[in-house]
Amino acid sequence: MNLTIKEFSKRTGLPPSKLRFYDKKRLLVPFVRLENRYRAYSFDQIYQAKMIDSLRQAGISIQDIKLYFTVNDQEKKKILDRWREDLNKRTEVLLAAQKYIGGINVENPQQTLLLSNWETEKYFVWQRVHSQRQPNPFQKHFTTAKSQLEKLGVTCSEQVYVKTETITEDKIIGEIGFEVLNNSLTGDHKDFRIEKVSSTLFAVLQDCKPEDALFCFSYIQVIIRYGFQPIGSKLERYSNIDASTFDYLIPVVK
Repeated sequence: MNLTIKEFSKRTGLPPSKLRFYDKKRLLVPFVRLENRYRAYSFDQIYQAKMIDSLRQAGISIQDIKLYFTVNDQEKKKILDRWREDLNKRTEVLLAAQKYIGGINVENPQQTLLLSNWETEKYFVWQRVHSQRQPNPFQKHFTTAKSQLEKLGVTCSEQVYVKTETITEDKIIGEIGFEVLNNSLTGDHKDFRIEKVSSTLFAVLQDCKPEDALFCFSYIQVIIRYGFQPIGSKLERYSNIDASTFDYLIPVVK
């Protein structure tokens, strides 16, 4: 015995409009089509319909659900592991958002962090540099580093990124980086290091001035107020090679 779409809707708790949508997406195809072209479902599809809808409520994509129902048990376990990782990441992002909202200071908006989410992986190329300890010590290397990449046929971002590694009494060692916008630079290169950066949520301090002697103190105070804990290398991001200020990017979720 088969169930009409109305009967199947009552059994599953899913409205007919949603069942038609799942049929259109080939996610839950009716067991048979009657002579009048009406949809008819089997009793065996009740659990599947409820599970499909539950997965959709959990934020799983239609494409992923389709795949899940077509693979063997071993592959299903791998897909479930990936879904768990994705959900854990989403949970961490929500917790970071909660901290962000809780830390906003209406009376002093200049000390308000921003959030920046790199939703897809990015590729960066880095060059290690040494400089005298002074405000904005690496900017004099920006033009040279970008010119070297352009000579290699690399299309890179206008933005310049800086990682500070070591600070001594008179020296600063770090890396200058650009986001690579094509795949022309691959493999090993004596002057550059290639890095793949996974999706990351950053807390951002905007328009920082290199000569600001109180910057480190201000940064620490703001981070404490929001309750964020950096989980990786902090980045300075200059809008271009001539920029006099930078955005300070602090990774909080990876």
